[in-house]
Amino acid sequence: MLSPSLALLLSLAGMLVLLRLKVPAGVAVFVGSLILTVLARPLSIVPGLLAQAVWNLETLRLLVIVVTALTLSYLMEARGLLSGLAATMECLSPRLAMYIVPAMVGLVPMPAGALVSATAVRGLAERMGLSPERATFINYWFRHVWEFSLPMYPAIIIASVVLSLRLSTVIVALLPLTGLALIFGIIFSHRMLRVRPASSEKGSGNLILELARNSWPVLLLVMLILLGLDAGWAFPLVLLAFILQQRVRWSDLAQGLKYGLSPLILLLLYAIMLYKGAIEDAEAAASLFLSMQSLGLPAAFSLMFLPFLIGLAAGASFGFAGITFPLLAPLISATGSGGFALLLAYASGMTGLLLSPAHLCLTLSAEYFEARLSVVYRYLLPPLILIETAALLLYFLAG
Repeated sequence: MLSPSLALLLSLAGMLVLLRLKVPAGVAVFVGSLILTVLARPLSIVPGLLAQAVWNLETLRLLVIVVTALTLSYLMEARGLLSGLAATMECLSPRLAMYIVPAMVGLVPMPAGALVSATAVRGLAERMGLSPERATFINYWFRHVWEFSLPMYPAIIIASVVLSLRLSTVIVALLPLTGLALIFGIIFSHRMLRVRPASSEKGSGNLILELARNSWPVLLLVMLILLGLDAGWAFPLVLLAFILQQRVRWSDLAQGLKYGLSPLILLLLYAIMLYKGAIEDAEAAASLFLSMQSLGLPAAFSLMFLPFLIGLAAGASFGFAGITFPLLAPLISATGSGGFALLLAYASGMTGLLLSPAHLCLTLSAEYFEARLSVVYRYLLPPLILIETAALLLYFLAG
């Protein structure tokens, strides 16, 4: 057997190669899970991991959320709400709408949140002449600008608890990242949005009422989650409310469920949970940290590389924060750069997260827009590299 850290690196390399070869994301992540497990653990545990990923409560919760979200989006599109919402936003400002809708959804942490905003902006993106890849990039980027510092995201709270810092201290330390994400996002998307919609429908009546009428399922969903209801309950309740309010026929509901139960989406959900379990079972993150320490690598390298790699592998911010911050806590407190060590570690984790093929928002929204991930990556890399460079410069200047 190989060391877990080397097995983790090989599994990531395997996934990226498969994605480059245009293998479906679910298949790529599934193969990556098998590579990690087979190389780092006895073969006898493979059946148990495969079964555990199916019967895991978190897997079932994600399944409920994603299936109901896709079903709701299908029914909203079929009933004309999405086209109405896009037309209303178009009247306000097409460019602004492409930024505001994902950013509004991003105020509330939810699995596959970029999929929720994608359903609202797809029609507008098509009328603006955006390619699927550009639409995916803009929607995905602005959905995540708040995750760099908003205290509603679990990773921010994890950082506060693990590092024994006040939550306000963590937020202030990480706020520059949200500012950088907004600035670079606008800079790199502005040229994409120069094309005006080929045809623009003028809204009738009060724009606010039109907006509420066409977006009430999304607004209700956001409100329920803000009130503390778990997303696993909020999505089905909103779907039920929509079915009753719109008097959806059984045949239409069946079509929506068929759309929501796409085999490729189901495989992707299963593969992501399998990969998460494989990382935890092999203790790959701890092994990687010990390997870096034994090589005597500088603190900045460890602060960048470990969160980036685990963010890339886990595809969730609470994943890189929960796995790596306990390991990096002594390193962060030992540096003389104050909050900038935390800023560098968090920026690196978010960079890995936003590039992760295991990130539901990325893979599901790319599937929804029918975008090529390899092209989306080309749009993501420049602003992410600039954010990472800025974080590194701040770290060294403060030190």
